[in-house]
Amino acid sequence: MNKGHHSNISPLQARNLSYSLRRHYVDDFHFRHVATLPADAMVLDLGGNRLGKRGLFDIEKYNLNVVYANLSIAKHPHVQAEAAWLPLRSESFHAVICSEMLEHVPDPPTVVKEAHRVLRERGILLVCVPFSARIHGDPYDFGRYTDYYWSETLHAAGFTDITIERQGGFWSVLVDMVRDLAYLNENRSMPRNEWLRRLIPCVLGKAKQKAVEWDRSARSGKVSVPEGYATGFGIRAIKEW
Repeated sequence: MNKGHHSNISPLQARNLSYSLRRHYVDDFHFRHVATLPADAMVLDLGGNRLGKRGLFDIEKYNLNVVYANLSIAKHPHVQAEAAWLPLRSESFHAVICSEMLEHVPDPPTVVKEAHRVLRERGILLVCVPFSARIHGDPYDFGRYTDYYWSETLHAAGFTDITIERQGGFWSVLVDMVRDLAYLNENRSMPRNEWLRRLIPCVLGKAKQKAVEWDRSARSGKVSVPEGYATGFGIRAIKEW
């Protein structure tokens, strides 16, 4: 496990009320790790959106052979299936991406074992999961789990060389809660004064940038803040056999 290295959030995205720090950390994780996959690799995007993608990261911009599997046909997957029972051949993918999906299944270990099954030897599993994030549907939200849980679950499924990044800390969690409140009330209770409507995204934008900076300083030990906070986790694991 490690505390991770995260890029700064751009000023433009920071001012966007619909763009959370949680999404920033997810995008940052995939930008860094998907870029290391070999060209033309077979990649399973498990639970991914083929259309209407969220955030800035788009796997279609990489030279990869991507297969989307999703239970919802509204997301136009190549394969409609439950994540725990994939109608796919064993050892057929170089990498499996499972982004912000495992909180939506009642039995994450079974899904992790399926990912292990369809991966080739030395295949890579890339996972992002929320931790301090509000309950949300899609269609159901079953749980939040610590980095220790994910380490044990991945080891039990047969993965090795497991790296777990804590994505953000106390300040990112706090600022995302405020951002949630502002975003959910943007069209209902935001001030009618035009200058105030413009000021709120600017103030929150600065707060997002500072939160990333302060959490990075806290990880390096330069400042002291309450421990045990994270917006979520980014996980990279290897199938040994």
